[in-house]
Amino acid sequence: MEKTSHTAKQLVLHAMRKRGYCPASSGLMNRHLLASAVLLASAQASLAQDCIRISCAQGDSCEVTPSRLTAALPQGFEIRSIRGNTKIANRGDAALLDCRPAGRLPFTVSADQASIYGSLRVTGKLQASGIVRFEPNDGGELEFRPAKEVLQTAGQFFKANFSRIKLDEAQVPVKITPPQSLAKADCWQANASAELSDFSVLIGDTSAAGTYARQARMTQVSGFTKCTWGGK
Repeated sequence: MEKTSHTAKQLVLHAMRKRGYCPASSGLMNRHLLASAVLLASAQASLAQDCIRISCAQGDSCEVTPSRLTAALPQGFEIRSIRGNTKIANRGDAALLDCRPAGRLPFTVSADQASIYGSLRVTGKLQASGIVRFEPNDGGELEFRPAKEVLQTAGQFFKANFSRIKLDEAQVPVKITPPQSLAKADCWQANASAELSDFSVLIGDTSAAGTYARQARMTQVSGFTKCTWGGK
């Protein structure tokens, strides 16, 4: 911690000199302000040490086996790989931290507790009943929402990322035709059973964020109703 504090102090002094302050000669340095700044910088440096950005030669096109990334997942599920440039933080918000690059996780991390910003690949087969929903606006988005009891036995990572599963990038396109009365509705949904597998989980603040099933099959689709666009 002493080394971190020294580094933080040097960073603060360097920043102040760039702004025209010279604490050694002018006496303009407020000691309390400096102490607060050092503490803040030290805390940020400490947080950064707990945050890893997966780095490899191919940038965000590579995938790293996450031998130390764990999660409470349904039986048969596994976090298979981490895409390059994904940030994983034990403390703090990974999206906001300047994380140190590493080719692999140097410590065990629980995805149920950590902050993740990037993309993971999750393997496993989900067979569940729920609702298939389509919103035609903005090009259309077809998704499956598992029944709540499907999520109850899993940890926070699974609950947060598998409550809505996007079907638009399935290798074999999923096609469901609603009744003519709902053909022009801005939102429709129906009861369905799904068999989904091989998932890409994109976590971030972009419109593309979400969980995508690469393999998807829908059966027993029935009970079409109109829904509210943008609703939960």
